[in-house]
Amino acid sequence: MFISYAAKLSKRWKISLLALCAVLLLGQIWIIAAGPNKKNEASLTLNDPAEDELIISKDSVEEPPLPPPEKKSILVGFRGFLSKLPKLQHDFGPEPIEYTELRERRRTAVKNSFLHGWKGYKNYALGHDELKPLTNKPKDPFGGWGATMIDSLSTMLVMELTDEFLNIMPRIHKINFKVDTDISVFESIIRYLGGFLSAYELSDRKQDILIQKAEKLAQELLPAFDTPSGLPHHLWNPVRNEPNNHETLIAEVGTVQLEFMMLSQLTGNPIYGQKAQEITDFLDNMGYEHGIYIKGLFPTAIDTRKGRFKDAITTFGAMGDSVFEYFLKEYLLMDGAVPQYGKMYMDSIKGMKRFMLRQVPGYDLLILPPFDTQHKSHKNTMDHLTCFVPGMLAMGSKTFDEPEDMEIAKGLLETCVFMYRTTTTGLSPENWVISKTEPYNPLTFNKTKKELSMLRDWWYEDDVVIMKPAMPKQEEKPEYTTDYQLPPVRDRPESLYFGDKRYILRPETVESLFILYRMTGDQKYQEYGWEIYEAIEKWCKTESAYATIRNVDTNLILHNDTDIDFNQIDSMESFLFAETFKYLYLLFSPPEIISLDKFIFNTEAHPFIRKQWNWDRILKT
Repeated sequence: MFISYAAKLSKRWKISLLALCAVLLLGQIWIIAAGPNKKNEASLTLNDPAEDELIISKDSVEEPPLPPPEKKSILVGFRGFLSKLPKLQHDFGPEPIEYTELRERRRTAVKNSFLHGWKGYKNYALGHDELKPLTNKPKDPFGGWGATMIDSLSTMLVMELTDEFLNIMPRIHKINFKVDTDISVFESIIRYLGGFLSAYELSDRKQDILIQKAEKLAQELLPAFDTPSGLPHHLWNPVRNEPNNHETLIAEVGTVQLEFMMLSQLTGNPIYGQKAQEITDFLDNMGYEHGIYIKGLFPTAIDTRKGRFKDAITTFGAMGDSVFEYFLKEYLLMDGAVPQYGKMYMDSIKGMKRFMLRQVPGYDLLILPPFDTQHKSHKNTMDHLTCFVPGMLAMGSKTFDEPEDMEIAKGLLETCVFMYRTTTTGLSPENWVISKTEPYNPLTFNKTKKELSMLRDWWYEDDVVIMKPAMPKQEEKPEYTTDYQLPPVRDRPESLYFGDKRYILRPETVESLFILYRMTGDQKYQEYGWEIYEAIEKWCKTESAYATIRNVDTNLILHNDTDIDFNQIDSMESFLFAETFKYLYLLFSPPEIISLDKFIFNTEAHPFIRKQWNWDRILKT
């Protein structure tokens, strides 16, 4: 009908009608594109039951600016770093609020203890190496450059004590490394150089004085490396530019690499890293003609002129310890880019397990005594310094996929903790002796005589019926608990006695407790650490700081504080602040703070950041 009617219209009307349709069509398209009328937008939205918020016109209120992105703390590491090596830390789950509150109370307690000791040092000995905590007098065994002050810097930053840290910066300017006295090259590198470098990084590289002092110190120490062997002297006089003698120790020549490599990275000067690498190459190429009898087991004393060992005793304790630690940590710092370091570490650990490691029959205790590599004989002693080994082995076990090394780490750590838990003070002696031991055997370790007898004799006795032991039902332990109960401690083995009964505030056991907790998530290690902390508070605390203990197994019956004072010695090492308090604090910190996957600790517990450094400009290839 419409078509027939339209056909009767004149041409002029047809054109007008088409134009009108076009206008209507364009108008409809514009309405659809423009959306609802803005004046009605608020009311339309308000009346829509599907919406929860009132949309306000942009013409009436300006949108607030977006907040700046939250700055990520340096304490969680370099955000762009993803290691090529296996992950070290345990995957921790969410914490219940009750556990978090307990952990934070303990962490705060450790921080307050640090501040108590720091306040005493600051009031009576600031700028000196140490405070004598009973007489409140200063002591300067490390050049008088302020060892406690520098050793404390990285701990302040880890504990977020920013004001204390900044207040010390003016004092750093006053340090003069030109002193006419013999200084320890080794101690200067691990305490001072390591302290400067770590604090520089942890303060976001904002305190240039720290890197300037680090390089100034290194320049003063470099002449000590100018020996025929390239191995640095033990003692060096920076004014006279001469050594005290021509001997050094394996721990001292093998514990400069992390610090010198990091100094080269942060200054752009490759000389330091190259010096360190030359030492590593020298050690790697040593053989029988240099006094090596077992591959990987380096003896102790070295002649710096001949580059040859003067004895055959290998030890993971005093005078040997940190060289083995640094083989592994060099490998981790360079993220596996230099296989040499990993090979040297594994050679040492294989030799240690085959020749040195021993077990205590009937106990879950392992000991690691010094070993005569020439005559293949062992001593019966072990010192507290050796207690860093469990942490090292645990990290090595994950890095190189050696599960047995983790079990050895746990056995050695139980020995170290045992030396705390079986004394009257709850503190460990400097060293101990166990005469009745046997070579480590994973098949017999931690088994009683009865268990071993049954395992051995059943094959030969016809009337013995061996029942397969029922496997106890494994109860699923909660990851976190606020009432963790440690097992009671056993009596000491009959052949165990203490040698040096002092406790000098050493950190090695709590260092390994921290590492084992971060790697396993086993809360047992936190509880062990808390027991040690409480013992330090009870026996070592003075009015101004913390003191060394004379006898950890004292028979004193405590009547008052005077009895505790009688057992104290007027000495406080700087590693209390650099290591002992830091490791205890991190033991109760959230696991992402100073993660083992993001940081490497030098042997004085100064954290260095792991990242994809460029090593080509340092290493000669």
